[in-house]
Amino acid sequence: MAELAPLRSCLRVFAGHYRRSPLQAGAILLGIALAVCLLVGVKAINDNALRSYHEATEPLSGRAGALLLPAGGATTLDEALYFRLRRAGLGPALAELSGPLTRENGPPIYLHGTDLLAAVTGRTLSTQESGTANPRLPRGLPLARLLGGEPLLLMSRSQAKKLAGDGRLRLSGGSLEVLALDEDLGLGSTIVADIGLAQRLLNMPGRLSAIVLLGPWEEAQLKQALAQHGITEAEVSINVQDRGEALTQLTGSFHLSLRAMSLLAFVVGLFIAYNGVRYSLMKRTALLVQLQQLGLRRRELMAALGLELLLMVLLGSILGFVIGLQLSQFLQPLVAMTLEQVYGARLLPGHWQASWLWQALGLTAVASLAACGPLYYRLLWAPLSHSRHQSSELGYHGRVHGLQLKLAVALLVLAALFAPFVSGAMQSLLLLGLLAISTPLLLPALLARLPRALAARLKYRGRAHYALAESSELAPAMSLAMMALFLALSANIAMATLVGSFESTLTRWLEQRLHADIYLRPSGSQMAQVMEQLGADPRVKQVYRQWVSDLAVRVGDKSLPVELLARDKVSLAVTSTLKQADDDLWQTMLAQALPQPMPQSGPSTQNTEALVLVNEPMALALGLASGDLLRLQLAGQEFGLTIAGIYYDHGNQQHQLLISEALWHKLGLIATPYSLALDCDCDAAGLVPELARQLRLNQAQIYSQQDIKAGALAMFGRTFDITAVLGSLTLLVAAVGLFSALSMLGNARETALARLYALGLSRGEILAICAAQMLLMVLITSLLALPVAALLGWVLIHKMILLSFGWSLVMEWQWLAAAKAVLTALLAAALALAWPLYRQARRPLVYGLQREDI
Repeated sequence: MAELAPLRSCLRVFAGHYRRSPLQAGAILLGIALAVCLLVGVKAINDNALRSYHEATEPLSGRAGALLLPAGGATTLDEALYFRLRRAGLGPALAELSGPLTRENGPPIYLHGTDLLAAVTGRTLSTQESGTANPRLPRGLPLARLLGGEPLLLMSRSQAKKLAGDGRLRLSGGSLEVLALDEDLGLGSTIVADIGLAQRLLNMPGRLSAIVLLGPWEEAQLKQALAQHGITEAEVSINVQDRGEALTQLTGSFHLSLRAMSLLAFVVGLFIAYNGVRYSLMKRTALLVQLQQLGLRRRELMAALGLELLLMVLLGSILGFVIGLQLSQFLQPLVAMTLEQVYGARLLPGHWQASWLWQALGLTAVASLAACGPLYYRLLWAPLSHSRHQSSELGYHGRVHGLQLKLAVALLVLAALFAPFVSGAMQSLLLLGLLAISTPLLLPALLARLPRALAARLKYRGRAHYALAESSELAPAMSLAMMALFLALSANIAMATLVGSFESTLTRWLEQRLHADIYLRPSGSQMAQVMEQLGADPRVKQVYRQWVSDLAVRVGDKSLPVELLARDKVSLAVTSTLKQADDDLWQTMLAQALPQPMPQSGPSTQNTEALVLVNEPMALALGLASGDLLRLQLAGQEFGLTIAGIYYDHGNQQHQLLISEALWHKLGLIATPYSLALDCDCDAAGLVPELARQLRLNQAQIYSQQDIKAGALAMFGRTFDITAVLGSLTLLVAAVGLFSALSMLGNARETALARLYALGLSRGEILAICAAQMLLMVLITSLLALPVAALLGWVLIHKMILLSFGWSLVMEWQWLAAAKAVLTALLAAALALAWPLYRQARRPLVYGLQREDI
């Protein structure tokens, strides 16, 4: 115990110091808490999303093992097939029907109809087999009323509050009672109805969208079981589920970007904490010298400082952990909306884990000790005679800036050599990391040299010359806060460039893709009558057709699900924005013969005259190019298709193939179109409601071109909303760090400012010099961030987005966003300066001459 007495004495002395100077302790705790806050908040979101993918179930039921979908281009199944499967005892199965409904006021909603009795039974069986959940019926589910045929809609409490605050959902043809269920049932924004009610509301009696088979299934096993009951692949398309692996892979880039932004915020927060530690040590230099003179050994002081830092890390991490959990609850709805609308993924309610605290605590402790260890070592192992000389500090900072400059140049050269070989999302993130580490290391040397260079150009050596010369001396004290601001500004401007480029590219693509005035999607039973009426309508100049079918294609040894599309010859040529194709593509595609069936074990290089276009996401994901061969699996046979070109498909991550109308019919796929488009010789917006009434379509089945454009831009713009929010939070963290650094610097400069006051400068002139110096440093930092932001934006657009999502974007520099970011930084600096300048204005400057010069 006697050996610990010096350690306890040091800690008591340090505690007394912080009682006298709480701002120093607050700056350290604030930096650590902010760093941990965003790290834990994003980790909670990502971990909950991954858990949701792997534990996803059908609404109110168990996990889907396989889906039986319409085959041959059909859009629905006959419900008689579902009854055959139920009678055959193939296992727990669900009938499902989905489609859009028109609300009385507001945008259309998407209804999910299911066999509720089978769903609840499947939920019970699934939970009993897995043993991971309570097999009881969902709480609040009025099974008796549902079985009695009452028209009820089921929603989560949050969705019911949003759409039906008074307990009723008003549709175009009436209103329905809404039952709000607990969030832990995982409905998300799904609106559920019994299958019978869904068929009536969607006007699709006797039809199903899919049949869900619960429990684990293997493809070969399922095909054999279906064949035993006389169900062939000509009737249904089989899609075996993969326990969320595909969805995890699909959304991997999205979660990777969130993780990258959280790590950036973590680094910015650690900059603030490190700046606080460095300032605290600077203010305690005399105290540490006195403790050594009283007989304390340097190792004991080192241990006391390390223990003090660990205590700060513990308190800051706990505070950041609590705030991070609240932040995750705030961001969860935004992330859930993005994942559901873009990727079709539903998030389960989140649950916090204690392991997040220990992971954040360990990471913060290691990073803090690694960053502050050299600082402690240099302070304690330097000769006592050097501890209070500013000249030694300036020489040390000059050497450090030189080393940082050399390291930055080396890392930038490494990034330049690595960039041509980047071929994946993780490698793109690594390249961004190299740039995010190297470019801020250039800043301290530039902040020290640029004001000095400006001062050398002044002809008259007055106050301006003094202010510029002193700014160079202040650069070491402000370098960390400026580096944090530099990183935050660069990231925000780069994200603004990405979002602006995405929006402008998508807008141009939609201008070509949406060539018609009005788009319709009647049900299969309505299609023939709708086409007949449109053909006789004098207002309609031209009708365009599109066919869609979910099939499988073999690429190499893998069988992958794809969406096969066909369009009439006008739409095919006009709407396909080609990235790679031959000059005579359309002439060749429109005059092609039926491909011959290929043997299952045939060579993958067999020639075929049938041509297909592949969308860009599929081509990049699978490494496909013009001339490659695909095997289309249809009705138990494989047909060879040669890739004739690759077309842009912005905003879509689904793998799609596009063929001509003639080839579609030659393959024997369903002749009824999936959707229609038409040109008219009148106002399209005014014709839409009139056509909807004449054709007996609801407003969710007919859209004008402008409605589709607005909806597409709004939906896919949400893909980047969460990263924009995190970027703004990172900028806020940097602004808080700037305020902390300015407050501490104001205390440290009291002696220097008192000298200026003694030399005859007025208080107003002194405050103006201080404000001008800080704003100049912020302006230099902001301007230096612009080329770095352009570089980061280029990597995000031409590497990260292209390799992650498969979208080629045209980079467009956002001058307005850059100007707003610079002005925001200057405004934040002005606000951060207000309190330190106010304190200096209220305190007699002459007292600064009585203070010790550090």
